[in-house]
Amino acid sequence: MAGPGPPNFAELLRAWRERALLTQEELGRRAGLDSRTLRRWESGESVRPYGRSLRLVADVLALDDDEFALLAAAARGAGAPAVALATTPAVPDRPHQLPPAPSHFVGRAAELSAVRVHVAAGRSVIVVEGMAGVGKTAFAVQAGRRLAPDFPDGQLYLDLHGFSERTRPLEPRDGLARMMRALGVPSDRIPIDVEECAAQFRSLVADRRLLFVYDNVADAGQVAPLLPAAPSCQVLTTSRYRLAGLDRGATIRLGTLPPPTAVELFARAAEFSAPPGAGSQLTEVAELCGRLPLALRIAAARLRSRPSWRLTDLVARLREQRAAILDRPDDQTLGVSAALDLSYAALDEPIRRAYRLLGLVPGPDVDSAAAAALFATGVADAGAALESLQDLHLLDEAQAGRYSFHDLTRGHAARLAQAAEADGDRLDAVVRLVDHYRAWASAAMDVAHPYTRSRRPDPPYAADPAWTAEQANAWLDTELPNILACARAAHELELPRSVVDLAGTVHRWLITRARLGEADVLHRMALRSAGDLGDRAAAARAHGDIGRVRRRQHDYPAAARHLEQALSLATAEGLTLVEVEAHLELAATVKYGGSSVDPDHHFTRALQLAQDAGDELGELESHTEIARARLNEGDYRSAARHFDLALALARQLSYRAREVNALIGCGRADAELGHTSAAVVWFRRAVALARTEGIPVGELAALTNLGHAVRRGGDPSAALHSYREVLAIARRIGDLNWQYEALQSMGRAYLALGDGRSALEHHLRARVIPERERLCADLARAEDGLGDAHALLGDRAQARRHWQTALDLLAEIGVDHTDDPETHRELITTKLTSEPAGS
Repeated sequence: MAGPGPPNFAELLRAWRERALLTQEELGRRAGLDSRTLRRWESGESVRPYGRSLRLVADVLALDDDEFALLAAAARGAGAPAVALATTPAVPDRPHQLPPAPSHFVGRAAELSAVRVHVAAGRSVIVVEGMAGVGKTAFAVQAGRRLAPDFPDGQLYLDLHGFSERTRPLEPRDGLARMMRALGVPSDRIPIDVEECAAQFRSLVADRRLLFVYDNVADAGQVAPLLPAAPSCQVLTTSRYRLAGLDRGATIRLGTLPPPTAVELFARAAEFSAPPGAGSQLTEVAELCGRLPLALRIAAARLRSRPSWRLTDLVARLREQRAAILDRPDDQTLGVSAALDLSYAALDEPIRRAYRLLGLVPGPDVDSAAAAALFATGVADAGAALESLQDLHLLDEAQAGRYSFHDLTRGHAARLAQAAEADGDRLDAVVRLVDHYRAWASAAMDVAHPYTRSRRPDPPYAADPAWTAEQANAWLDTELPNILACARAAHELELPRSVVDLAGTVHRWLITRARLGEADVLHRMALRSAGDLGDRAAAARAHGDIGRVRRRQHDYPAAARHLEQALSLATAEGLTLVEVEAHLELAATVKYGGSSVDPDHHFTRALQLAQDAGDELGELESHTEIARARLNEGDYRSAARHFDLALALARQLSYRAREVNALIGCGRADAELGHTSAAVVWFRRAVALARTEGIPVGELAALTNLGHAVRRGGDPSAALHSYREVLAIARRIGDLNWQYEALQSMGRAYLALGDGRSALEHHLRARVIPERERLCADLARAEDGLGDAHALLGDRAQARRHWQTALDLLAEIGVDHTDDPETHRELITTKLTSEPAGS
């Protein structure tokens, strides 16, 4: 509801229902109303409710007096304060993730019609089941593309890897995180707990028209948390098994293709015009391939790549391969195995070796650079091998330059590697691949985050991909699943040093990107590997890294325990840089019940250690944290000195994000000292640098503080311009926290302008955002603003009620102050006592 003008009844009802995390069906059941009536109300297709129906709905939604009055006024069509409620993060773009349409798709008309029938009947989860190689993925993609126009809010695709021999099945929480990131949720806003994450996901997609295709589902438990509750969403899943435990579901079973359809697929894929009398041979090809689309495509590619072959040659070779594998227990896929064996037998030895070694890849895909490391060849030769295998349908290229196996093909290649490659050669190949990711990740960090060099292990060799910072970050984003898979493989192969070094190389990037779930998995493996090595220095680093992750997960006692272990080990081993970081992290846990030591002790010790060691990054971090602490304590001159020192160090290190932070800090200190003009200059410099360097969070913080400075300097109209920019950026990147800050700040600006109705609107909109997760401090700020708005409008009773709610929220979390200097217990109490209860 970001459009101009007051929202209508339908918008208000939908927003408050979503806030209550209720579907239309759930609201109707609780209010004793037909869900179809609610659907018509929200779509604007029905007359608005009056009297008892409206009160029933309001009671279920727990609307307060203000909200009920607004809803009733909207139902009557009467004028009311314009209350537009931001309920979900704005998504940067509607995702369109479905893979390309499958080539040469034939048949399945009845099954595709059945999908339409099930969708029309409200079966919001459709399971496509069938044996391996039967074409489930191609069918789901084809069906998804046909359904896509009915789901304009986006189509999302996720491979859960339920049947891969070497790639681990995707955990539900990881799948949820990927879906939520695709829908614009920043990583640091994604809960760690899978149930909490699933609940947030369901709220996020409620009443959006979204299509989800979940491929290769192992069992119902793997996919159940990823299912939306809203009937407006549609899910297609593929599995080899019947997923009987899923609610709201329908099942479509794919069998092998009918003989004529199988022949048609083969002929199209082979680009083959059958000569007269070839019908029986084509039928035999189809039968030898088990009438499985995967096998038919592979056989067709084999024929197409051998211009000298006749159809009889292909038939003869398929007969030989099928006869050779009749003793294999998995007789359901004999056709696929025969086709794979035939294609493999016809390869040149270098390509055969490449195929075998690809069966050892632990991650979901490879590019030509990774393949070159695996094969121990040049990149050009590796790329040519990948393209040859892709031409023969032995590899898929879902994204340009990235190659992956079908599960059956991966298993086939892995079995050949086991049989044909010596144990030492297989191990050497995996080590080369792991070392590739270590070296290239280090190179990416050198480009994107050069200031972290002193904190990272040395790479196995130097790589120089000639990237920009944006390209380096994109490589890390893309390759993270492969890096994690390589770390697991290294752990299983008892290569502990590789695990430790991979974790140490990408740690800072994982923290910066708020990929806390992945960081947690990686650093726990690193800690176990450090124990295997008996390496106390590696254990100290791992404990420190886990502590840093735990603090950002708000598990402060656990963070303190790991950080104290890191500090103890680092002190004993003389690891100054680890000591510096442990002290700074421990200082951040004190006020949340973590470390019991005075934070100033940690700050002072960290700064002294960093200065003695010539650790410029440690000095920068120390000055930054000390400056923030002094700012919060009201020692603004000291804060300014430390921010000045941090700014100089950030520039020296080319640490642009910290430079933006220091500029903002200098501005905040000057603003508090009453130097408004100087503060505005600092903030504008920060905005300019953040925009130049592409640091959106820095831009948001700088613009917000710029607005605060000019508002408190007496120009709330100019402040509104900055706050509107913040809201637009936050919506574009899907950041709810900054949407809240923008709306709350706009409410304050309207109060300063004497516009109580606009202030009421924006504080109401702000309040919705922290209500879902009950973020008490932010709720208290919004309630305080609502109290001020009602006071300005002359409604003292409502003002007192909101101020008291703000005090109750602060008491609930045991604090007197919030991050907003305009909301604290003393000031709210003064406002409450300044007016008699009955006024």
